[in-house]
Amino acid sequence: MSSLDYNAALTYLASLSSFGMQPGLDRLACVLERLGSPQHRVPAIHIAGTNGKGSTSAFAATIAQVASQRAETRLGRCFSIGLYTSPHLHRVTERIRFSQHGQLRECQKPRFADAVHRVRNAALLAPSVTLTFFEVLTAAAFLVFSDEQVSLAVFETGLGGRLDATRLCSAQVTVVTSIGLDHTEWLGSTLQEIAHEKAGIFRPNIPALATAYDPAARQALCEHARQVGAPLWMWPWDAGSSTQPLPRLPEEVCAHVPLLGAHQRDNAAMAVAALSFAQGPLQDDFLDEDVINTGLDKTRWPGRLETIVPTARTFQAFADRDILLDAAHNPEGACVLARWLSQQQSQRTTILCGVVVGKHAEGMGSPLAFATDVFLCCPPTPRGLPAGELAKIAAFSVGTVVEDWRAAFLRALEHVAKGQRLVVYGSIFLVGAVRALLLDEPTDTLFVQDPGKKP
Repeated sequence: MSSLDYNAALTYLASLSSFGMQPGLDRLACVLERLGSPQHRVPAIHIAGTNGKGSTSAFAATIAQVASQRAETRLGRCFSIGLYTSPHLHRVTERIRFSQHGQLRECQKPRFADAVHRVRNAALLAPSVTLTFFEVLTAAAFLVFSDEQVSLAVFETGLGGRLDATRLCSAQVTVVTSIGLDHTEWLGSTLQEIAHEKAGIFRPNIPALATAYDPAARQALCEHARQVGAPLWMWPWDAGSSTQPLPRLPEEVCAHVPLLGAHQRDNAAMAVAALSFAQGPLQDDFLDEDVINTGLDKTRWPGRLETIVPTARTFQAFADRDILLDAAHNPEGACVLARWLSQQQSQRTTILCGVVVGKHAEGMGSPLAFATDVFLCCPPTPRGLPAGELAKIAAFSVGTVVEDWRAAFLRALEHVAKGQRLVVYGSIFLVGAVRALLLDEPTDTLFVQDPGKKP
C-alpha cells in the first residue's frame, strides 16, 4: 500500500468515526506489538482527569522542554520531549508535539501521515485489527516519539483512564487532575465512579498524584491506589489520610503562571510535582528553580481563558473589544469560568455558548447568569446540540437562539461595544472555530474529531 499524504491520512481518520468509541486495550496492544512495541521505548508522565489535564500536560511538557535545553548545554548532547494531547483546536497534528528547534512544535504533516500509514498497515496484517480513531492517533504518537528517541513524553488521556488507549504508555508517574461529571455514559454517573475510572491509570509501585476536593472522589482514588499498590500523593492533603502531601517546590518557588484562573496554580503545582518523580538524564534539571520558573512562564494552552486580539483583517475593527475564549465544556468548567469573570473588573458581558450532545448542558448556564446578553448556537460538529435544545435545558435567564455558529458569533460580536466583553465558551469545536476565524488560523481541509455520542 502506498504511503499516505496528509489529506489521505485525514480521509482515513475520518472513515474511522463510524467505529465510534470502543474503550479497551487489546486491539491497540496487538497492533503496537506488530510495530515493535514503540511505547516501551518512551518514558512517560501519564495524566488523566475531567478538567485541567490538558493544562497540566502543557505545563509539564514545557518545563521539561526548558530542562532539555539546559541539559543540552550542560551535557553537550540533544534531548527531546514529547507531548500528546486531545482534542485539537485547528489541526489534528497539534495532538502530537515534540522538540523541534528548541521548542515544542506540532508534528509536520508528512511525518504525521507516515506514522498513520504505518499504523494502518500494521492493523491490516492478518488477522486484521479494527482500530478506533483515537487508537490510531495514540499509536502514531508512540511511533513518532520512539523515532525521536524522546527522553520524556507527556500523555494526556482521551477518555477515562482504565481503558484509555494511552494506558499502554510506559509511565514513570501518573497524575489525576480534578474530577467532574463528564462522559457519564462511559465512566459512570457519580463522581466516585468517574474517579475510579480515572484512577485506572495508577500502576503498582509507580508514584501517583491526584487533585480531588469531593470526599467520594478522594475515597475512590485512595482505594484504587491501595488496591494496585501505587504510592499516592494528594492535593489538598488530609493529615488523617494514608496519602502524602505533594512534594515541596524548590525553595517554595514563587512562579509566574501565565494561564489565567486560580485553578491553574493547582495544575502548575501538579505538573512540577510530577516532574520531580521523573527519572533519567534530565532529573536534576527538572528540579531546577530557574527551569521551573521559565517553563511555567513559557506555557501556552490556547482556548482556555484566552484573550484574543483579532489579527484577521476582517475583524481588526473589533480589536478594542475584550474577547475571551474558554473551552469550559461541563458544569464544573462553567463554574470556574464564572468565578474568574466575577473577580475581574466589572464589564457588560455578552456570552456565546454552544455544546455537544452528551454534555451536562443543564448546568452550563446558571453559573453565568450575570451575563447581560446571551447568544446560543450549535457548534460546528456533527455532534453539536441544536441551540434551540440548549435554550430549553441550560437555565439561561435570557438567550437569543441562532443555530449557525458563525452567524451567532457575528451577531454577538456586533452586540459588544468598545470596552465591553464577549465570552465564547462551551464546546472546544466552537472555541476552535471562532479562534481560527479571529486569527486567520489554518485549519484541516477535512473535519476530523474524536467520535462521540451523536444527536
